[in-house]
Amino acid sequence: MSQPFSCTASVPELRDVDEDNGEFWVGNPFKFSNVKENLSAYERNGCFLNDRNGSFLDISYLSGSDNRGDSRTVVGADIDRDGMPELFVRQVGGGALVVYKNNFPKTNWLAISLRGEQSNSAGIGAKIIVKAGDLTVQRELFPVVNFLSQAQAKVHIGLQKHQQVDSITIAWPSGEETKLIDIEANQHLRVYESDGHTEAL
Repeated sequence: MSQPFSCTASVPELRDVDEDNGEFWVGNPFKFSNVKENLSAYERNGCFLNDRNGSFLDISYLSGSDNRGDSRTVVGADIDRDGMPELFVRQVGGGALVVYKNNFPKTNWLAISLRGEQSNSAGIGAKIIVKAGDLTVQRELFPVVNFLSQAQAKVHIGLQKHQQVDSITIAWPSGEETKLIDIEANQHLRVYESDGHTEAL
């Protein structure tokens, strides 16, 4: 299936379609309801863990995330405010919404929300650099938008063993820069572009 920018566009198939194996091509997704095909083959979901050696481990079965609920989107959010983001999976079948609790060993963390003044009010597009000891983490504030879902407008920083952040540098979309030093870990901060002050949430 293609994703044209125009609702009247029709994109030709990229290769020969293997109809014997159930393949089909829709040149315009706006007309998908007319072709009477079903995208769901009830494939199991997959979940992969970064092993920090350039590869990933398949933990789909171990995590219980390999359900067959015809999932359409996934978003991470820390709903119990313990610094360990959960996964929200939106599905068509097998339960409309499935939440996977994060049961990994707890480590230190920091969450940062922004309030822009010259920039946009949520600070979308800001670049954030966090330094703690030998650890440097860089993030950009771009809330993930998936099918019928959107992540929160904040960044989550894993700090491993570090209980304090040495510095936070925020490069705002306006070109302004805010620098904070000696910040306690394990909290959610809101940072204001106007004067660089913070508040705990």
